[in-house]
Amino acid sequence: MDATLAPISEGKIVATLSGSDVFGGTRIVTQRVEATTNARGEWSLNLIVNAEGDTAGTSWTIEGYNQYVAKVFEVKSLFLASAQDITLGDLERTSAQNLKAAKEGGLARLIVAQDFSGYEALPFGQKRDSDLVLVDARDAPLAIHAGLSGALFRGVQRVYLGGRAVPLLDARGATLIAGQGAGVAPTVAQQPTITPAGAGLGATVVLNLGAATGTPAPVAEWDVTLNGDSLRASVDGQMRLQLARAGEYALAVRWVNEAGAVQATTASLIVEPEAPVVVDMTRAAGYFDANSAVAGSAAAVTGLANAGNGGWALAATASGAAIAMGAEGIVFADGRSLQATNLSNPNVDGAFIVVRAVLDAYGSGVAQILAANPSGGTIAIQNNNGSLQARYHDGSARSIALGTVTYGQEFVVGIEVNNAAGTVRAFSLAGTMLSETPAGTPGVNFSQVRTGQYVRGTVKQIAVCTKPVGGSFALRFEDVIAHFRGA
Repeated sequence: MDATLAPISEGKIVATLSGSDVFGGTRIVTQRVEATTNARGEWSLNLIVNAEGDTAGTSWTIEGYNQYVAKVFEVKSLFLASAQDITLGDLERTSAQNLKAAKEGGLARLIVAQDFSGYEALPFGQKRDSDLVLVDARDAPLAIHAGLSGALFRGVQRVYLGGRAVPLLDARGATLIAGQGAGVAPTVAQQPTITPAGAGLGATVVLNLGAATGTPAPVAEWDVTLNGDSLRASVDGQMRLQLARAGEYALAVRWVNEAGAVQATTASLIVEPEAPVVVDMTRAAGYFDANSAVAGSAAAVTGLANAGNGGWALAATASGAAIAMGAEGIVFADGRSLQATNLSNPNVDGAFIVVRAVLDAYGSGVAQILAANPSGGTIAIQNNNGSLQARYHDGSARSIALGTVTYGQEFVVGIEVNNAAGTVRAFSLAGTMLSETPAGTPGVNFSQVRTGQYVRGTVKQIAVCTKPVGGSFALRFEDVIAHFRGA
């Protein structure tokens, strides 16, 4: 690999042997072999072992070059102590000790072989009485040969290879350390649970996988799903999960070990969706829609009955085009408007207005879609030449921009003043809730309500709701907005 750890393809590997032997005289053995790396930077070479005498030695130098023939690495003096198949990684881990062992005959060499008979079949000059031979245990029990004392492993209870307990044998086949022994398939000792059992939408639950017994110790394979879709990625480190959606949550657990597997009873929790909020518009101080009773006629409305509980109705005022009651709501044509006067609202410290309407065009002035005390501007929703505004007055006239009107398109907007909470909120054309902290105390008592002044379009639903001092709103601002938007 290069400095960025990217594989080098078409690189060059050069291995050079320098060997010596004393066998009726001194002889120098040399060899040079090459290889080219593939697209993954991989390569292989067949390297010989010089072992034609009691003092034979084999030392390889391996150099790697990139495709531009610049040296990338060099491994010097790799001593091959075994004629068995071996990788460069193995050499890098063992060559220092083996090289020292080759020079000092009294030291032991570590030799890795696939089986002990393969080592015994090596030529006499390649073996030493002090060799320690490690036999690959993937196909046979792990064994240490050549007289190694079992006392070395005193106190060791288990030997693992590749995550599996294996027996350790001496050269005679006697067991130094036993393997895992006969396995016992898992048995469920405790079923999984989702707690608390009655958790509802938005709550956080804890997943308990339960427990199982067996030999070796069983491992849990599990998943939690919502209506069949996995939610495991949403479970935190403490096995907690938030119930963000309604549906059936299921925790399935399977216990597994080498001896078998068992499926636990799936734990389930059904989370019901939130019950729809029933908005009773008769609890509003004022409510009007296409079903409101009219005075005069549908083509020329002179009065409009209040479906709320404020005890006041609306009456036609001003002059010009008549007000009509259409199938969708109250139709204004920038002429006559509707208002209620001489109202009294003692001990009120909060009020909100919500409007659902379609405007066809801008009229001859700032359109009062719905306003309380329109002259004083206590609280209102108005269209100022295409810019929809929510207005209130806290000692100074304030205006919250609700967005630009798209004529011919229905919208729902609103404004809420809550002096007890010290907040003013407005719902915009974009469907977002805007919030302000007023500088003073906004006025919420009103003696007059007006709708339709300078309006060209249809007001489909309008509502006014108040909050008595020390009390609460009869309806929630958000619920009325949702009710109007779902109409």
